[in-house]
Amino acid sequence: MRIRIKSSQDFATGLLFLIIGIGAFYIGSTYNMGTPQRPGTGVLPRILAWCLIGTGALMWIKAFVAEGAGIEKFAWRPLVMVTLAVTAFSLLIDRAGLVVAMVVSMTLTALGTHETRWREFAMFMVLMLAIGIGLFIYGLGMPLKVLPWN
Repeated sequence: MRIRIKSSQDFATGLLFLIIGIGAFYIGSTYNMGTPQRPGTGVLPRILAWCLIGTGALMWIKAFVAEGAGIEKFAWRPLVMVTLAVTAFSLLIDRAGLVVAMVVSMTLTALGTHETRWREFAMFMVLMLAIGIGLFIYGLGMPLKVLPWN
């Protein structure tokens, strides 16, 4: 009997979840579990690792059972731009402030796709800046620079 993968996308996703889950379980295996009354630092990593492993196993089962699309060409542009956006945010947040870090990271992310509508993006960015400043600076009182000259 020959086993056939019906959805290579689910197969690849399940494999990724399994690898990350097993890696997280291995890394968290040295953490203290504590007691039921006082859980230790190892409880949450193990729970999340088991969730990833379970999700990966379910995705693998789905890959062999359900028909699905195959993996097409890999989209490098979004991966690169989102990675650059996260890196830029982390490098700019302390030096340039929250506003500059958010504008640069959101713009880099928007450049990750050719489908960005720039007028809508500008309105979204203004809304997200207002939410970010309102939440982190005023709501949570975080000691962040808002602008570079603050």
